[in-house]
Amino acid sequence: MIPRRAARFFPYDPMNARLLTLLLALFLSGCDVPPSSKTGSPGKLSVAVAASMRFAFEEISADFTSRRPGVTLEPIYGASGVFYAQISHEAPFDLFLSADTTYPDRLHEEGRAGTTFPYAIGHLVLWAPKTARLAVSERGMEALKDPRVTRLALANPVLAPYGVAAEATLANYGMADVMHGKKVLAENVGQAAQFVQSGAAQIGLFAYSLTFLPEMKDGDLWLVPATAHAPLVQSGTILPGCRDPELAAAFRDFLLGPEGRSILERHGFSAP
Repeated sequence: MIPRRAARFFPYDPMNARLLTLLLALFLSGCDVPPSSKTGSPGKLSVAVAASMRFAFEEISADFTSRRPGVTLEPIYGASGVFYAQISHEAPFDLFLSADTTYPDRLHEEGRAGTTFPYAIGHLVLWAPKTARLAVSERGMEALKDPRVTRLALANPVLAPYGVAAEATLANYGMADVMHGKKVLAENVGQAAQFVQSGAAQIGLFAYSLTFLPEMKDGDLWLVPATAHAPLVQSGTILPGCRDPELAAAFRDFLLGPEGRSILERHGFSAP
């Protein structure tokens, strides 16, 4: 189930992007990170996982570890931009599964990550509970013009690739001005979904993969066309100092193989 947190409302202003980035180091002090030591613990990996992948990863992890008794995968879920900043500050993750290619590629170029590997293509969805009666599946983005829509949830585009895609989609459909002052920015895409589910927002733009949860399946949704934003190609990388490189490579191969691919497809991801 998507973790419930108190809703916090952040009107988005592009002029604040640089300030938010500069303040990210302070933000990191309140974020979960794995234990600081990577010594020992063979058969255990700490994985930074994009929030869009949370429930797919849980199933993939369970399948992988069931085939390897004694192996443990310790996931931390959050926004890809936050993980990039944490890894840049030497947070001791073993693997990074991002919601885009930009952050892993940047880490690789900076010498902070190994070769990157695309593992999935994500999709954006406009979602509202059926009780809102916004006819999202029929009206698509026009549903945002409904006077009952006063809050739209999306992930913070400064930190989350799905937030970038949501902003691009609004611009593509000429909705940026319509939604001015109505955006509720979440720390990550999972929290954006929770905002709508809990009633903190009437409607949201977030990862299609999150709508496969039992509590989300009864929602009213419209799948955003892939042409409305840049492709959400999601990439991963094994990080330097990984405590068990052989195990990390085995998990990567499992993720990219038929078993991992099948699970990803069940959670709404396409093959890259």
